[in-house]
Amino acid sequence: TIDDNLSLLERVVRYVRSGIALQRLVHVKMIAETAKAVGTESTMNSLLPLLPALVSDSESIIRQHLATQLLPLCLTCMFGDDPNFDPKNKTHATPRVYNQGGYAIATVKLVSHMTTLIKDSDMDVRKAASDALATLALYIRSEDIPGIILRIPLQLVHDEKNRNIPKQTNNQNNPNDSISDDLCISASHLLADVASISSEQVPPKMVSQHISPTVIALCKHPNFRVRRAAVQALPRVMSGSSIDDVHSNLMTSFVKLSQDEVYRVRKGVGECLVDMSRSLMLLANDRYVGDGNSKGSRDPRDYARMTKEELKSLMRDLRRKHLVPICIRLLQDSNTIVRHGMMQFLGPFIASFYPLDGGGDQNEDDGIVGALTRKNEKAPGGMGVQFFPHANGMVTRLNPENICSPISMPGIIQPPLEKQPRLDSKEYLVSLLPEFLEKCDNNSKSLVNILRHRSKYPADKEDIAIVDRSLLPPYVDLATMNTGDDNVDAEMRVYCAYSLPAVVLLLGKDGWDKGLKQCFLKLITGSPTEQNTSVSFVPLPVKRCLASSFHTICSMLGPSAMKASAEEEGKKEDLLTIFEVHFLRDTDDTVRLNVIRNLPSFLSLLSFSKRSKYLPVLCEIIRGDTMLASKRKNALNPMLLNWRQRDMIAQILPNLICLYRPDQVRQYLWPIVKTLLNDSVNLVRQNIEWSIPILLKCYEFNNCLAGRVDRDDAQTASTFSQESCNEVFVFLKSTLLDNRLTSSKATTCGAFSKRQSYCRILSATALVLRLHETTDSSKAPNGDSDNVDELFPYAVNPFYSLTPESYTHLHHLLRTLFLPPALAMKDDRVTNVRLTLAKCLRVMPHDIRDRGEAKTILRTLEDEIETWEGGGGQHMDVQLTKIKPAYASPVKSKGSPSKKISVKGMQMDDHGDKKGGQYDDDSMSLASI
Repeated sequence: TIDDNLSLLERVVRYVRSGIALQRLVHVKMIAETAKAVGTESTMNSLLPLLPALVSDSESIIRQHLATQLLPLCLTCMFGDDPNFDPKNKTHATPRVYNQGGYAIATVKLVSHMTTLIKDSDMDVRKAASDALATLALYIRSEDIPGIILRIPLQLVHDEKNRNIPKQTNNQNNPNDSISDDLCISASHLLADVASISSEQVPPKMVSQHISPTVIALCKHPNFRVRRAAVQALPRVMSGSSIDDVHSNLMTSFVKLSQDEVYRVRKGVGECLVDMSRSLMLLANDRYVGDGNSKGSRDPRDYARMTKEELKSLMRDLRRKHLVPICIRLLQDSNTIVRHGMMQFLGPFIASFYPLDGGGDQNEDDGIVGALTRKNEKAPGGMGVQFFPHANGMVTRLNPENICSPISMPGIIQPPLEKQPRLDSKEYLVSLLPEFLEKCDNNSKSLVNILRHRSKYPADKEDIAIVDRSLLPPYVDLATMNTGDDNVDAEMRVYCAYSLPAVVLLLGKDGWDKGLKQCFLKLITGSPTEQNTSVSFVPLPVKRCLASSFHTICSMLGPSAMKASAEEEGKKEDLLTIFEVHFLRDTDDTVRLNVIRNLPSFLSLLSFSKRSKYLPVLCEIIRGDTMLASKRKNALNPMLLNWRQRDMIAQILPNLICLYRPDQVRQYLWPIVKTLLNDSVNLVRQNIEWSIPILLKCYEFNNCLAGRVDRDDAQTASTFSQESCNEVFVFLKSTLLDNRLTSSKATTCGAFSKRQSYCRILSATALVLRLHETTDSSKAPNGDSDNVDELFPYAVNPFYSLTPESYTHLHHLLRTLFLPPALAMKDDRVTNVRLTLAKCLRVMPHDIRDRGEAKTILRTLEDEIETWEGGGGQHMDVQLTKIKPAYASPVKSKGSPSKKISVKGMQMDDHGDKKGGQYDDDSMSLASI
């Protein structure tokens, strides 16, 4: 048993020497955490003496986890006394303060343990130790890397060369040869990881001098497994080497390996073509050292004096001269596995010709490369993963700090406490918006940024020409591939569909007309070919993939592609018909879900007349049996089988409402909102609540008047606006407050949950008003923006697009119509309803919140919350999120973390959702006060 009375250090010291393997494993995982807690001195005196025995432990899993702990131990020894050390900062802008004794121990003793583990017989142990050693190179002195880090893989390869064992025939297996080859493979990957580190830490000269010759030697190794590992290492070595070394040595080795006698090596070459192409272009960015005023160089070998455009032109020429012929040769290889492997990467290889970086000699314009490397974890959606998955992966592989990041390891750095935004600040208000709204907005902006980038920095004409001539025909053929094996054919179609958006981005409308359109039609319809006159089956993964990317393809082609000819409409090959027949009406739930997710983006490409004409069809499909009216059920989960589709419809409705006139919204979209407000799934109901303020904004008088020819229709527009808003209020009041359903479809929520829902709708309406108040009008677009930005404008965010008239309209409705019933809930007997009301009042506009009855009620509720948090004589465990007033208030506030109400063994979140128990009645769901 474990003695819990021991301190953390005593516990680790005792149980890493236990005879029970599980106890040793658990406490080996705690070594880094313990080192951080006890400091550098105790680590060196107490923990390091434990390592020799663990390095030779009989259990490989223990040795593997020990290898992951060595890097944090090194950092603790080197920087444990430096309070300013930040593992996230891998630059040397500020000099690092090393503990000299700890630095010596880390680079000698701990590195020797890593060396032992790199030579381990277990592959996972070698991989973990190699990753730790490569990442350590980021933190030691640059001049020490050759003697401390590189000497280990170089020694492994050198020992292999000195063995001089003759090459065995295929039917002879020598265990010693296998181990030796495994060490060479580990050395190859380790060298590649170190080479791809930032050039500030590992200069190109170091790579060319120490790493490139060794990797080139491994390319000639007699064992094909080692040569294949060397192929995989070449792109990363190339990214860190000098241009001269790439031009003279590395590319030559890669070309030779593409003609290797062993098919597995040739297949590996095909798999690495994408990374080679990307690394060539990233190399031009990284090796440019000019100031933007370079005149260029007449000497083709004088790379230092070249402009950035000259370097990129040189790299593009290398790609066309060497990589494209390799691709063509592998597509025609005599071995089926090699051919199919190259077909798998053909689409990504074509996409790699798209210029990810910026233009000219401007160092600050890093184009999409910067967008791929600058990751914002808090922002849902994103450019890199969504539109450039292969490029994003290449950028990740060229940053080895991601290999064995010490940040994710326990004990190295405490995760910083998130700074709470100031109440009433824009950051605080934005944080109250649901994530799906932000994700939708970010995805839309990312797509616009891609289109702007393509317009500013078009692909090189020679690249486009060679792709059209040599690579596009075999890519289009993937859509109709007929090998006689249905599984292989389906797999190739999936590869083709997955890369289609990136290929369309590169080739544009011209490429679409030349062959990509027919490729798309054959993929989605299974059209017959000259070789096969029967219509082929469309694999489900192909339809799902195309449904996700359909709006992206249409956006890249532009609104002109949505205009169909009479011939296309007759053959049902126009994009709108394909969208309806093959996606929106598809029998597969996932296909429909994928296309619904991006429905507003697709509809925005249509002209208003076509969009309006299509609205009845769209609503008929949405309200049909496959979506809102679905009767699919099973014994365990009745009426919930398609709830994700309904939830996705709820998420897109705010953007969908903005695309249509108020009369269209009232006739077609408002019934959908009413249906979803009575949905049986709580998440669907919560998400559709965010459509109500957008709906009310749509009913503003000027929106109702827009498009009318006769200005005398102002009275009609005013009447329509009033009736529409009253209709919304009457429905909400009868459904949520009076607890009367408008249909026979029963919901599972109680009356108290409906009252909470009403308060949340008011909160959403107030947020629209508050966000308008915090918007900086000085940052609005002006006439000075460039033409590209005007050609590809950002989509209007429904929560940030209030006009002064819309603000007045919403404010009046909120204050006079919607708020009074909510204020009556101040004496509600359900705790969570009063809490939700307090949160609702908290985000009200200042002229409502800080005046009159609302101000008095908010203070009363805050006093009550103070009582809950302080105990207040209540004989139950009541813990609520603290609401701090933004204005000067006599009520004292004490910060407390977000918590949950817990009553009699039943937990509920602040929305009133049941987490346990069987209660649904008001009096039984929560204790009443």
